Amino acid sequence: MGKRILFAEEDAGFRRVFTHAMREALATERLDVAFVEAGSVAEARTRLREGSLDAALIDITLPDGNVIDLVGEINDGRAGSRIPTLVLTAKLDPSVVVRAVEAGASGALSKVLSVPESVDAIKRLTDAGLSEV
Repeated sequence: MGKRILFAEEDAGFRRVFTHAMREALATERLDVAFVEAGSVAEARTRLREGSLDAALIDITLPDGNVIDLVGEINDGRAGSRIPTLVLTAKLDPSVVVRAVEAGASGALSKVLSVPESVDAIKRLTDAGLSEV
């Protein structure tokens, strides 16, 4: 059975392009990954409560809530699933990354990384014993 990753990003077009590119690239490495999509903090919480997730990629700027709080809820289990999490951002603002890591994120992933760099981060995120992404 493959890995299931929550992908929370408000832009449906970006979600579609990103998940398609990642599925294709991960498949070439013989990794079976399914993305469970959410477009808001509320939707992400619903997907987390549904369970069966192995990791999460969460855009730092979702429209309906504080993503840092959501990361904290994932980290301490209040969201229903305690899973490794990366925040996704267009700009790697060090202060945002620090706040996300302090809340429990494993790190941050830039939206402008190449496909191979994103694949590498996702592989590390879904590996057991993740240290740093």
